[in-house]
Amino acid sequence: MELDEMKLAWKTLDRRLEQQHALNVQIFRDTRLDRLRRGLRPLVWGQAIQMLIGVAGLFVFAPIWTSHLHEPAVLLAGIVMHLYCLGLIIVGALVQANVAQIDYAAPVLVIQRQLLKLRRIYAVGGALVVGLPWWFLTAPLLVVLSRGVIMQNAPWVIWIQLAIGVAGLLATWWFYRWSHRPERAALARKLDDSTTGGSIRRAQAATNDIARFEQE
Repeated sequence: MELDEMKLAWKTLDRRLEQQHALNVQIFRDTRLDRLRRGLRPLVWGQAIQMLIGVAGLFVFAPIWTSHLHEPAVLLAGIVMHLYCLGLIIVGALVQANVAQIDYAAPVLVIQRQLLKLRRIYAVGGALVVGLPWWFLTAPLLVVLSRGVIMQNAPWVIWIQLAIGVAGLLATWWFYRWSHRPERAALARKLDDSTTGGSIRRAQAATNDIARFEQE
């Protein structure tokens, strides 16, 4: 009887320890996920501001190029600026949609995959749509704001701006290739992290903490 009672006591103790561990895991998970959710808010606000800038740009540039349909320079420059503003809106909407789709009740592996998808969209959209076009935006912006007058009075300014844009884009491409060589893996990781956004990096770190805690 004493042996049976001891076995029962051990089973009860094991069950209580398992319950306590499960409770600790859940508390840790809830704490980290709540911090993750709050940590993504600056990203959402930033994308909202970006979308508002895009909408404002549409209202500013659309009346200009639509009223200069017979002036190719203003028309082309206006369409370029219009498309850029539209890109700001689309990228912002995609990022916000992916943030909204994160299922905080899902297993941590699912959340990690959702964050990885968000990171890719943010990085690619931020680089190809928002960032790199800045090398060339000065030229069409000057043409649009001057209603084409700059092309008549000082066209060389536009050509210089375009030349600077080409040089800057080539320099960016070269630096990217140079920094992503195998011997510069650490530098490449830092650069990739810098294009990801602090909110997303911290969110991924939080899910990694949860995954490690659950495995202990």
